[in-house]
Amino acid sequence: MADNRFNPAYDNKIYQKFSKKTIENKVENKRQFCEEVGLPFNKKVPILCITYPLTDKNNLNMLMDVMNGIMEQPVEIVLTGIGTAKFQKFFTDLAEKDKNKVVIVENSEDEKRKIYAAADIMLVPALSDECIDEARQAMRYGVVPVMQPKDFAVDYNPNQEKGNAFIFLKDSPWSLFATLIRALENYKFPYDWKNIQIGAMELE
Repeated sequence: MADNRFNPAYDNKIYQKFSKKTIENKVENKRQFCEEVGLPFNKKVPILCITYPLTDKNNLNMLMDVMNGIMEQPVEIVLTGIGTAKFQKFFTDLAEKDKNKVVIVENSEDEKRKIYAAADIMLVPALSDECIDEARQAMRYGVVPVMQPKDFAVDYNPNQEKGNAFIFLKDSPWSLFATLIRALENYKFPYDWKNIQIGAMELE
């Protein structure tokens, strides 16, 4: 039985409910979330989310290695910011350096659901249980993961217009970064991106 706490069609904690048929309502969640947390709202700029703990087990070193490159992209980053001291300091410093690009929010279920409803892409650097659980929850809200191969994640094929994720095959920061760039290029095409989001939401 589906958990309606994590179903955007029934979730009372998000700003506006939406489903696969009303996926266009997701942008209103993004607008109101940005207003609440103090990020500039621009529907052409994707929100990247990180909602799993910032730990070695979740391969946060991989994200640290390419974060300078990610920060140069037209993106905004939202994270819950709970984890080991090293990673907490790294992302806290990042958020303080650029408040218009990185924001850290409370690590609670309610806040996570708001993040899922607002975000466009989840960076998934590991196949740990924590990362996979977060990816699956976020996909129900139309968040597209950038991740390594997993049975529920189908790499987007633009020729066939099928897929619900962007998959990197090598366990390296540069492979993750190149795959994120591929995702960002596809984000520029709203019709195609909508189909990828719907594919993510079909995951059960």
